Amino acid sequence: MNRKIRTAAFTVASLLVLATLCGVAAAQSVEDEIKKLETDRAAAVVRGDTAVLDRETSDEYTLTNINGQVSDKAQMLAGFKSGANKLTVDNLSDIKVHVYGDAAVVTGKAEVKGVMGGKDVTGQARYTRVYVKKAGRWQSVALQQTRISN
Repeated sequence: MNRKIRTAAFTVASLLVLATLCGVAAAQSVEDEIKKLETDRAAAVVRGDTAVLDRETSDEYTLTNINGQVSDKAQMLAGFKSGANKLTVDNLSDIKVHVYGDAAVVTGKAEVKGVMGGKDVTGQARYTRVYVKKAGRWQSVALQQTRISN
């Protein structure tokens, strides 16, 4: 009887360890998914790919750019279509992702060259972006950039 209890306890402990490891792997894969979304989005910005930006941006989106200009999704997309928003460089680094269920907060550093809202934004910035998972898809709901002074 004692041996059966030890075997059962070992089996339960092994399953708990496996479940914990699977949970860590799942969280890591979500973080990787968000990091890929973030780098793909930066590439879409440089290409001016409004189809990608439209799909990956929530209708409730708010952007506060490096110059403190605030715009919503429609204004952001219109800016790319008109040329008032045009980046030739949007290099991201130091990306960190924190997932909270169906929400994720991304922080990082961006080196950008170009204009937003018709104003020069060339330089480096720290940023925070918020994603929310809607209908099985991650969408950006907010971006805040802060210029790094030299």
